Amino acid sequence: MNYVWEVLLAARESDTEDTALHFYPEREPSPYMEASFAEMNLTAPEDDKVGVNPLYRFSDVFSGMFVPDIQDYEKARSLFLDVFMHCMARSDLRSGMHRQEYYFRFLREDLLGNVFGRQAAEAFSLFGMREQKRIVAALFSLYRSGHGKAIFRKLMTELYVDSIVYEGRDRAEALYLYVGKRETEEERKRVGFLTDTFLPVNEEVKVFYDSHFGVMDLDETMTMDRIMLI
Repeated sequence: MNYVWEVLLAARESDTEDTALHFYPEREPSPYMEASFAEMNLTAPEDDKVGVNPLYRFSDVFSGMFVPDIQDYEKARSLFLDVFMHCMARSDLRSGMHRQEYYFRFLREDLLGNVFGRQAAEAFSLFGMREQKRIVAALFSLYRSGHGKAIFRKLMTELYVDSIVYEGRDRAEALYLYVGKRETEEERKRVGFLTDTFLPVNEEVKVFYDSHFGVMDLDETMTMDRIMLI
């Protein structure tokens, strides 16, 4: 990682919030890199403190503030550098975004900001950053196509690798959902959010978590003490 925007991007990929990072002026930074790490091949920051070379790209701004003979107002200068680097890193990331990525970001912020309701915001926050990106992309596809059931099937397999969605034989509006995860309050909120968001209101969903229901002629679902009756 060379630039601060790469550090910010790597942190986001590891589900670390931008505000958790603190950029500070490295005392002996490399003149060839903006972000200073002892290990040059790092793919993510090791902790929340990231040393930077203020003069690498912004010497016009910091040449009078970060030189060895200036010792005054150290906290104020460090705070200004941290805020400045955060702003520039976010600006750098936005400069490479196309319109759809802006939509994704705004939609994610709306979900977390209670625009879709407090309950939806609470459930959405239980997903990691990568999962949230997949959900937002799926929601964007739902707005464009309206094919909620097909999108829901695909999204479930992305978020829960062992999940299976069955359609009822008697009623087209009946679904049987095997999650493949242990049932907890958190999982109930997560799954409930997905079904409420992507499936029609008249859809009847029966959810099974870590116990599959028995399917005739499918031996792996007919294990005693590990099946549910429906």
